[in-house]
Amino acid sequence: MIYVAMGVAGCGKTTFGERLAARLGVAFHDADAFHPPANVEKMKHGQPLNDADRAPWLAAMAAAMPGWEHAGGAVLACSALKQAYRTVLRGGLPGRVRFIFLDGTKEVIGERMTRRQGHFMPAALMDSQFATLERPRDAIAVAVTLPTDEQVRRVLAALGGPVAGAAGLPTDTLLLADGAPDREINGAELARLFKAALAKLGPRRKVLLLPPDITRLHSRAGELTRLAWEHLGAAVTDIMPALGTHAAMTPAEIAAMFPGVPEALFRVHDWRRDVVTLGEVPGDYLRELSGGRLDTAWPAQVNRLLVEGGFDLILSLGQVVPHEVIGMANYNKNIFVGTGGAAGINGSHFLGAVHGMERIMGRADTPVRRVLNYASAAFGARLPVVYVHTVIGRTAAGGLAMRGLFAGNGPASFFRAADLAREVNFQMLERPLRKVVAYLEPGEYKSTWLGNKSIYRTRMVMADGGELVVLAPGLRQFGEDPAIDGLIRKYGYHGTPGTLAAVRDHADLADNLSAAAHLIHGSTEGRFTVTYCPGQLTRAEIEGAGFQYGDLAAMLRRYDPAVLRDGVNVLPDGEEIYYISNPALGLWACRERFEAEV
Repeated sequence: MIYVAMGVAGCGKTTFGERLAARLGVAFHDADAFHPPANVEKMKHGQPLNDADRAPWLAAMAAAMPGWEHAGGAVLACSALKQAYRTVLRGGLPGRVRFIFLDGTKEVIGERMTRRQGHFMPAALMDSQFATLERPRDAIAVAVTLPTDEQVRRVLAALGGPVAGAAGLPTDTLLLADGAPDREINGAELARLFKAALAKLGPRRKVLLLPPDITRLHSRAGELTRLAWEHLGAAVTDIMPALGTHAAMTPAEIAAMFPGVPEALFRVHDWRRDVVTLGEVPGDYLRELSGGRLDTAWPAQVNRLLVEGGFDLILSLGQVVPHEVIGMANYNKNIFVGTGGAAGINGSHFLGAVHGMERIMGRADTPVRRVLNYASAAFGARLPVVYVHTVIGRTAAGGLAMRGLFAGNGPASFFRAADLAREVNFQMLERPLRKVVAYLEPGEYKSTWLGNKSIYRTRMVMADGGELVVLAPGLRQFGEDPAIDGLIRKYGYHGTPGTLAAVRDHADLADNLSAAAHLIHGSTEGRFTVTYCPGQLTRAEIEGAGFQYGDLAAMLRRYDPAVLRDGVNVLPDGEEIYYISNPALGLWACRERFEAEV
């Protein structure tokens, strides 16, 4: 990529650009070096340049960009004040140029210009600069009033948080990228591809594996865990499922998801007590991301084993798929949420909730992701993490297939996987649905904390006044954690305004913001109804939480999972439904509603 630090004269492009280039390990270039002598003379005499003057200057930089990209990328400091100028620069390398806007008021910039020495752009040209500036809509904006190191941290967060040298590899090394919407990676190919990627890491002394838990049974992470254990041998000393707030896996679940892997290697993540804080993402950044709704610092917390275990490799394994809190699951979410602590999980979930799930689902760049990326960029150098991402999709016959496998120590592997997951897991429909029936596999879904994926993943496709029927034979509780279970029973799923009021008025919910976020996510906001058909909860319990109750046996007779097929089904009596056999595997949206949220 080529990153262009842009803005008016005096905004600090050169200082920032040099610092960013050093952090990324790429070359730095200053646009001033590309001006023809006539331009330099005009500016020395206080004469503003016109577009004819700028044309050869812009063309020279655009022509140089392919060479910079071939050499590994670069940072360019260039004013690029007009959209037309930025279009010329992009033309040198379509799709590979990203702009970073150093944003400041005329008063702030003017005060800076009066202090500048030895630069051929006099402060008298400031008015001309601001008159020419067309504020970019597609750039990463960062305030000029921030210290340069803080500017760099925030930009790295927006870019994906590359960490130089993570796991002893060059910045953002891509170890493996294999995938396509029609690709089917079978077991033998998976073993070959994954072991070839592991071989690139070389010998390792002590390794921690971080797979997901049973709620991602179909991710193929269990298979990857076994392959990593077989390849790395005795170097694998610990395996910790990234539980987040989920209940610990039982021995039977471990045996089912990780067959052949010794149970003695598995550790349990205690999200309430067994964490350390690596640092804090500043409150003003949270305020900026949340539109002023949140302004407290966010603690970057991880299980203490990651820091104190003495590992020279932490292998994070998981599936990239649309997610209600962060947009796309996996990558550094597996670290800072999957092994995170109460404060970090509460804060990230609540940020996602107040931003709005419909504005997050299926997107790789979201406010919550930027917080986690900030933490990766600022504090992640302590963690030798390599990420392995799977993308799983449905076959034409209704089965599951691995569509992609990606690995690396930075954001490149994640964004490749996220692009594929959008193609594979995103079902974009042309019209909203009046009736949806979702089935929750009993071994995977025992709580509404997990089962509400049926709501999260369908909210953008449900018609106003429609009905979602959730067949949940394994449902026996609301929360995975007893305390959160009690909060869900107490406050129920009654929409954003009611939940925010409860947070304001009740300390128990205010102290458990992840539970509050879940209550918002699991609500329909009054647009449609949810009929839960539980295996082990009563009518009073279901209705007390804000849902309609359906008799499971009767509903299974009418909507038989053995007969229904994913997608539109017409029953013998003429009722039309849309059936979803596993809501965890996709995201369903009505095009009009999704584009409105964008």
